[in-house]
This record gives sequence, C-alpha cells and structure tokens, in this order.
Amino acid sequence: MQRLIGGLIICICLFGGFVIIGGNLKLLFKPMEIFIIFGAGIGGLVLGTNKSTLLLMGRQLKMIFSKSIYTPEFYKQLLCLNYELSKLKRSSSGIKILEEHVEDYENSSIFDKYPLLKKNAILMHFIVDNYRVAISGPIAAHEMDAMLEGEIETIKHELIQPANALKKMAESLPGLGVLGAVMGIILTMKSIDADISLIGVNIATALVGTFIGIFGCYCLCDPLGSAIKNSALESMGPFEVVRQILVSLTANKSPLLCIDSGRRTIEIHGKPSFQEIDLWLAELN
Repeated sequence: MQRLIGGLIICICLFGGFVIIGGNLKLLFKPMEIFIIFGAGIGGLVLGTNKSTLLLMGRQLKMIFSKSIYTPEFYKQLLCLNYELSKLKRSSSGIKILEEHVEDYENSSIFDKYPLLKKNAILMHFIVDNYRVAISGPIAAHEMDAMLEGEIETIKHELIQPANALKKMAESLPGLGVLGAVMGIILTMKSIDADISLIGVNIATALVGTFIGIFGCYCLCDPLGSAIKNSALESMGPFEVVRQILVSLTANKSPLLCIDSGRRTIEIHGKPSFQEIDLWLAELN
C-alpha cells in the first residue's frame, strides 16, 4: 500500500501540476517514445544481468507491493523455534532428537509449529544447515561467528543484485531519453521545409523523449530499486537473529540467554520485550 501511495503522489503532483499550468496530457503520451526508451533500457538490463538475478528481481518486485512478512508474529515464531532447538542442543539426551528434526525438518513436529518460517526456504536452510554444524562436533564461538558472517554476506550480496541492476537501468534512462530526442530531431530536420507549426510539434515530440527518460529514472526505476534493496536488507534481519543465537549457543550460554541475544538484533519497531519472551517461552514449557 505504501508503494502505491508513493506512486499516486508522484502522478498527482507531476501530471496534475502539468495540467494545472495549462498542459495537455495527450502531449506527454507518446507510445513509440515509451517503446523505444523503455525497450532499450529493458534490453540493456537483460543483456547485462544473469537469469537468476532477473527471476529474483521479478519476485522482489512482487514482494514490495505485498504486506511484509517480517511481523512481530514472524519473529515470535523465529525465537520460539530457536529456543526449542537450543534446549535440545544443551540437553545431553536431546542431541540425537535435534539431529532427527534438522535432518528432516519438513516432517518435524517442532518445525511444523512455525508455518511462517517454513515458507521462507532460504532461512530454513540456513537454520537447519547451521544447527547441523553446531551438533556435528566441537567448534569455537568465534569460528561459528566468522562462518555465519561469511554466509550471511554471501546471501545479502545475492539478494541486493536485482536492486543494483535496476538502479543501473535507471541511470541509463536519461541518456536513452536524450537518444530518443535526438531521433526526433533527426526526423524534424528531415522535414525542415515544412510548416512551422509542424516543426514545433515534431520538436515537442522529441523533447517528450527526454521527459520520459528522466521520469523513468527518478520517478520509477530508481525508487523501485531502492524499495527492493530495502526489502532485501529487511529480509536479512532473521539471519542476524539466528547468527547471534547460534554463536551464544556455541559459547555454552543458556537457551534463554541465547534467545535474548538474538532478540537484541531485531529492529526497534519489531523488537519484543524480555517480558514478552518470558511469556512466549512459558507457553512452550
């Protein structure tokens, strides 16, 4: 909804202002100019971006117009899941049970209690893979921290590639708009001996190309690139929570302290209080 409101504000202020000062919207609607400029921009995007990034971009663009999944309920499930797994890890008789759950998490009675998490395949693989590491043998806390940091950086790098690609396309659009304008001027010069009013129309049409390129850059593609980058960075929050929990667990902290260390990395607007954590964990016991 926020993205749609932002787009509506842009259209009202830009096109509404143009009409108020006496402009006619028909002058700005030039389908062939739009086809040339955005077609060339999208072609450059496809040419310079690998297939996986383009597919990811499509999913991310869909996500930014949907409600965020990273709600307080999502983080509640994340903390409660890790609490249950941490308790099993700290229990001498629970390691074997923990191994069974992480090896077949899709059919696990523990993981089944947290449906919001199971929908996030990347996060689920991150959790189960690193709990496997935690129970496979002795590992120092700083080694676990370095390993998790490297993996998170790799995931983040991949998730922000669509934003970078879209921003590069945005940067190209003003230049493509100038290219469209130059093409219009070429056509105008071809009919330089025509009536002066026709020449004026042709020049106006050519200038619309510049307008479309600048509009596409600063009012469309660049804001969308920023939006999907922010969405990608938001999606990294749960990974940092799990990282802190696993590092604390490896350092032999109690399950409650492990969960609290993860809670502290949650952004302020979604961070539960310690008292809320106590209530959630009491429901599990």
